[in-house]
Amino acid sequence: MLPSRPTVLLTGSTGVIGTSLLPALAARHHITALVRHRRPDAPVACVEGDLTAEDLGMSTSRRRELAAKIDVIVHCAGLTAMAPPDLTAFDTINAEGTRRILRLAEETGVPVLLLSSAAAAFQTPGEDLAARSMRAYSTSKRRAEELAAHCTQPVAIVRPALLFAARNATTPPRHQFPHALLTALLQDRAEGLPVNPDHWCDVLPIEMLTDYLTALTDALLRGDTTAAALHWVTAGQARLTAADMERACLDYLAETGRPTRPLLAPPGATHRRSHGMARIAQLGFQPPEQPALPSHLDRLLPSRLTREAALEALARNVRLCIP
Repeated sequence: MLPSRPTVLLTGSTGVIGTSLLPALAARHHITALVRHRRPDAPVACVEGDLTAEDLGMSTSRRRELAAKIDVIVHCAGLTAMAPPDLTAFDTINAEGTRRILRLAEETGVPVLLLSSAAAAFQTPGEDLAARSMRAYSTSKRRAEELAAHCTQPVAIVRPALLFAARNATTPPRHQFPHALLTALLQDRAEGLPVNPDHWCDVLPIEMLTDYLTALTDALLRGDTTAAALHWVTAGQARLTAADMERACLDYLAETGRPTRPLLAPPGATHRRSHGMARIAQLGFQPPEQPALPSHLDRLLPSRLTREAALEALARNVRLCIP
């Protein structure tokens, strides 16, 4: 029988998702945060561990002590940088780090919530740095899912979409694609960003992901047999197009009295913006014939995201990205 207030071992507690998820979980459960360098601001128990080291860099006695305390593992830690100096770091942290977490779960006899990525479903073409980086990232997430499929403990795999910042955020999250994209659009470059206006990407308010992860953690703790499955946590049919993003930026520029001109340009046009954010944007959007991503939000939440709510979140996030 589980204690009245179970203990969650949370990895990635200082990341974009972990920072939002930690207070939601802490309101319901005891939290032990697995940390390496940074510690969360919240007053929770911390244990030092290293995803890149065998046995998480812990002694046998330390692992046993940790195992005796935890009831579920929520694994949110991972490498999400757009182009790290060493692309093998994606596999080292995202895949091998997951293997070590799954081994701890097996030793402890507890279920796992594994945060994967919608990118696991895609194979990015191209041999430039941006394409190779995105491909290495998605491959590492797929490998983590494959490892989870062979775990002897229940594992709930979550594939989240891209994320908008929290409603109470005052600055955009670092290194997050939606905010880097909006910042690039707002820079008022004469040549525009080379993305087709009808191409789309899937972006979800982080609060919806946090609510889903919290509910899914509770389901794992209850022993719900349907929880150990693949969960798509996405905007689904409420996906946004490049034209939606351009319009939100133009509306705010006009509202603040700044000059406005078209912010998008035909991808085939000859212009200087063929590398960096321009290339990442081209790879990050999907053509209109590509079906919307599945959305399982209503498995555990009252409803899915609406287009109106997605556009409201977009407008709010534009205001965080003004250069």
